[in-house]
Amino acid sequence: MEIKEEHKPLLKELGLSESDFERFDGRFVRYEYDEKMGVRIYDPYYRTSYEEYIDSDGWSAWSSEGDTFMSSILKTSRDTARKIQTPGSGSDREKITQALQKKFGKP
Repeated sequence: MEIKEEHKPLLKELGLSESDFERFDGRFVRYEYDEKMGVRIYDPYYRTSYEEYIDSDGWSAWSSEGDTFMSSILKTSRDTARKIQTPGSGSDREKITQALQKKFGKP
């Protein structure tokens, strides 16, 4: 599929790279342009590096909408996962150990 040069900057704003443009086959990966709305891509199988939400109809949001739904959720989820996975400080472990010893009376 041919991508017009004037549309490439808009597609890059969506997070696409030059190598993604090679994946536009006109069937499973394509885009459409609207003078007021900008561009949106049809990529139901996430074959490009586009990381935002793609609706069940296969289309992304329009570039003018500035959609960050997925990245916002994922950022929060990643931060939470990091907090859970980060080992607690030594004082936290000591407090837990002391509480268990107090409750069960064993070292």
